Amino acid sequence: MEYKLFKLLADNLPQPIWIKDLELRFIYVNKEYKAIYKDINEEFIGKNDAEIFDGVVREECIKYCNQVINSLKPLTEEGYLDGKRRKITIVPLIDEGKIFAVAGIYANLDIIKEKDKIIEEQENILKVVMDTLPGRVFFKDKEGRYVYVNKQFDEFYNKDGIGEVLGKTNIDIHPTEELAAKYSREDNEVIKNKRSIKAETILYSEDGEEIYTEAVKVPVIDKSGDVAGVVGLVLDVTEKKEAEKKLRQLSFTDILTGLYNRTYFEEKVKEFQSEEYLPVGVIMGDANGLKLVNDTLGHDQGDELLRLIAQALKDVCGEKQLIFRTGGDEFVILSKNTTEQECEIIIKNIFDRCKMYKHDLINVSISLGASVADSLNKSIYEALKEADDKVYRQKLLQKTSLNSSIMYSLQMGLEAKSLETEEHTDRVLANSIAIGEKLSLPMSVMDELTIVAKLHDIGKIGINEEILLKKGELTEDEFEVVKTHTEKGYRIVKASNQLDNVAKGVLAHHERWDGNGYPLKLEGEKIPLVSRIVSVADSYDAMTNNGIYKRCLNKEEAIEELKRCSGKQFDPIIVKAFIEYLEEIEE
Repeated sequence: MEYKLFKLLADNLPQPIWIKDLELRFIYVNKEYKAIYKDINEEFIGKNDAEIFDGVVREECIKYCNQVINSLKPLTEEGYLDGKRRKITIVPLIDEGKIFAVAGIYANLDIIKEKDKIIEEQENILKVVMDTLPGRVFFKDKEGRYVYVNKQFDEFYNKDGIGEVLGKTNIDIHPTEELAAKYSREDNEVIKNKRSIKAETILYSEDGEEIYTEAVKVPVIDKSGDVAGVVGLVLDVTEKKEAEKKLRQLSFTDILTGLYNRTYFEEKVKEFQSEEYLPVGVIMGDANGLKLVNDTLGHDQGDELLRLIAQALKDVCGEKQLIFRTGGDEFVILSKNTTEQECEIIIKNIFDRCKMYKHDLINVSISLGASVADSLNKSIYEALKEADDKVYRQKLLQKTSLNSSIMYSLQMGLEAKSLETEEHTDRVLANSIAIGEKLSLPMSVMDELTIVAKLHDIGKIGINEEILLKKGELTEDEFEVVKTHTEKGYRIVKASNQLDNVAKGVLAHHERWDGNGYPLKLEGEKIPLVSRIVSVADSYDAMTNNGIYKRCLNKEEAIEELKRCSGKQFDPIIVKAFIEYLEEIEE
């Protein structure tokens, strides 16, 4: 039964098969073998090759059979069968440790070679495809050894003198351990998770230029579902990155000035609201005279003015600062890890730099204000609002601005209605500024002080002229009316929501150090600093120049009066600073 099954199987195989005894006589041939030699009118069984074949066929077969009998190991060789070159495998048949026969099976080598040729052609096509791809292709086994690389990959590393890449690992071919470790981490991630990844890496050319690469790494899964290795495609995306960078720059750049625009400002505000950037200096700027230039010389000249201001800002600002044009005539500077004092220095440098640029109609200038976001509890937008308020106050001090014209009109109205004179205001202003400089006050406080000094009595516009112009001493009721000028002045100035501190300064300029002043009876340092300064400057001018109610005092007498009232009516530190100033100047 077993022999019958074997014969049935062997006769139906498409390959020629024979079995010979140790004398190399045929003891079995299948139908395919007989069919090949159907022209030979011989019975195979019991005969050997010498009795049937001649020449090369006979000698080769005898030689191969004897090798198998002697070695007891299978043998695969190429040989002729029916005039065709075939692959023959001869195996020893062993029973209970002893060989009793040999069997041979043939494969058509032409078919094999045809398949090999097809495979070779496919491999060549694949190689051409791989070599013409716009990138570096590789295959690594799961131990990280390079098994295949395409032409571009090979050329890229051969220019560095790496030599043959196949068989090497990341550490063997990459210039730094850090880079090799990065690539290995990526490979291990692909192998572990059996998922493809994308990764970006920055390399450096011999000239030190950045080369941006983008890699796609894919796991190669075998039939058993295990990862056999990693296939990767590495593309040079430097041009793409540079193009993206240019597009990004365009989207974040103000075309007119070359500064960053509002969109980029909003993005950077989010980034800078972080502990590592604190304190963040925020400088707000507003171009002076832009409307005048646009209206008189045209928008081309207005654009030129903006470009000159932008250049001045660029000249002064360094790597820590980012400059934005956030509106038509508005600029913002964000400066990381910057104190308010450092912002003041930047502002002064910008003012000086602007003087170096010339415009056909007006001086190149910009009003600037600064604030600092010094904790995460204070947003950059809050600091920006504070800086904007300071810009507004500075605008009041610009002679050509509309805001300044409004302030000037109020001053003129006061002078027309009362005995307040421009000279009085100028003297109070000059002495207030002198005190502020003695105290080394910041620029923003000096701006507040200047406006308060100019507008300290503005509330008298709302006082009856008969009382203001009355000769002789006022009655108690009349004096109470006059005292309301501080509150009226507060309301006038408060009408501008950007002058809150100035309004408070006007309100409190008749408060006393000892708390016996008006209208709020504030004392000590609860009185705004600018109010305390104006109070000393105003009182000194009243002593030395206003002879309506009392005789004027000379300088020495006025100084003695200031000393007498120091610590009672006046802040002693301010009195000391003012007296030092008075003693330094000539009569």
